[in-house]
Amino acid sequence: MSNKKDKILSTSINKKTSSLMDDFNSSIDIDKRLIQEDISVTRAHVDALFKLGVINKSDLSKINKGLTSIQNDFDQKKIKFTKKNEDIHMNIEFFLHQKIGDTALKLHTGRSRNDQVATDTRLWVMKSSLLLQNEIKELMKSILKQASDHQETIIPGFTHLQVAQPILLAHHLLAYMEMFNRDLDCFEFSIKGSDENVLGSAALAGSNYSIDTNLLNKKLKFSKSKENSMDGVSDRDFCMYFLNACAITAIHLSKLSAELVLWSSNSFGMFKVNAEYSTGSSIMPQKRNPDSLELIRAKANIIRTKGMEFSNIISGLPLTYFKDFQEDKKIIFESYDELMTCLKVMTDVIKKSEFEKKQGLKICNEFFATATDLADYLVIKKNIPFRNSYKIIAQIVSYAQKNKKNLSEVSLKEFQLFEKSITKDIYEYIDVEKSLYRKKTKMSTNPKLVSQKINRYLKLLK
Repeated sequence: MSNKKDKILSTSINKKTSSLMDDFNSSIDIDKRLIQEDISVTRAHVDALFKLGVINKSDLSKINKGLTSIQNDFDQKKIKFTKKNEDIHMNIEFFLHQKIGDTALKLHTGRSRNDQVATDTRLWVMKSSLLLQNEIKELMKSILKQASDHQETIIPGFTHLQVAQPILLAHHLLAYMEMFNRDLDCFEFSIKGSDENVLGSAALAGSNYSIDTNLLNKKLKFSKSKENSMDGVSDRDFCMYFLNACAITAIHLSKLSAELVLWSSNSFGMFKVNAEYSTGSSIMPQKRNPDSLELIRAKANIIRTKGMEFSNIISGLPLTYFKDFQEDKKIIFESYDELMTCLKVMTDVIKKSEFEKKQGLKICNEFFATATDLADYLVIKKNIPFRNSYKIIAQIVSYAQKNKKNLSEVSLKEFQLFEKSITKDIYEYIDVEKSLYRKKTKMSTNPKLVSQKINRYLKLLK
């Protein structure tokens, strides 16, 4: 093909702009990531043009072969995008013109880059949401494996980072299963919110060609088309749904990271980060740092702020398309990349690291984790109102602390100094393991109920 024609195609939109503006205006460094989506959208569009008779069978074959060649060049890293062609759409059209000549000039009939990029981005969000769902499931499997292995491991449950009540480690881990299961739902909402085809909206008013939107939907696997062309090219709510899902998942990762960092400290001693995901100090040879978890915690906060960045770009914009939208893809791509990496790292950390089996029980005994059970003992066995029993047990705990005793080490006579009706059956309520089985409600840490929930998740994640 002649170089002259290629030059005309590549510069016709950008003529009279400075080289600085060309660089400033270009988005190809970011949106080249949409090449697969843009090629798919273009294939669907040319099928619709063929059905209309705008292009013939020979044109259709040439265009599709040319698009396949472009995709192959990209896969083999032979393709060289240029800023003078501004974005992924114009780069592909330029490459296609190089391969098949003037037939490529028919490509943009009946569409605009406005409806094209919106559709590309929707396809990318749907694909990426599904990939993140799959990675969340892998994390859930690693958590579930640890929960299955620790159905007898007792740890303290905390409020305000103070020892509160004994629980199963499995029960604690299942709390994160609930969180990440909700994250799957958030990304499902993101997929549904993206599932509207914008093609046919053209620049803003709709296409002058009777584009078969049902054909487009079938080819691109959309369930429906946009009802309003102006909303079609300007709507970026689906990106906000995606970023919100990313943010909520990141928050859950941050919570889990924060807990594991604490548990891995010398003070807690409940978790040992695998050596692959911890690092040594430059001057203190005795310690290793949970850097992987600290980085997840930091990156999770960065991901969480992306939604605000995005809303700052799109808020206050009138209908319909503005160049401001060029900045949207960078944000969603960065969020995806960071979250995917964090999920993969956390999955491996959980899979390869170790929870200490005895330390949690020791902490429970040292810090009076069954004090609430003793208060309930006085209510159930001695018919003492809870508020009164609470005060009695508080006095007993204070006495034990002053005398450096665990509750199990307090004698019956000592207990009776605070409440004469106390009998030796109080020691059953001091026992940490029995405390777990005493829980009655379906969402509790009762080992039988925890086992049932583990089995339910095993079926869910098959």
